[in-house]
Amino acid sequence: MDKTNLEKDKLLLVNTLSKLKFRKALADFLDDVLTEEEILDLAQRIKIAELILDGKNYDEISEAVGTSTSTVSKIGQTIKYGKGGLQKALGKKSKGGVKK
Repeated sequence: MDKTNLEKDKLLLVNTLSKLKFRKALADFLDDVLTEEEILDLAQRIKIAELILDGKNYDEISEAVGTSTSTVSKIGQTIKYGKGGLQKALGKKSKGGVKK
């Protein structure tokens, strides 16, 4: 993977999304550029992150969201070791760490 292109492409996405000031415009944009499956996958990651940040354990989350614990674990690792973007976007802080 070319890091130069990754950073340029990430900047393109950030700049494009930052132009969308209204929910309707953002929803229309997502419908135009993502498949239904991609939208569902992204929403699932957000649901998982919310539940982790609410202090739920991996088994509870897996059952509630209908996914594997390995998927939940991946999001848990992102919350634990990532840049804090999910927490900022969701306006939440982790409640005592990630519960497996």
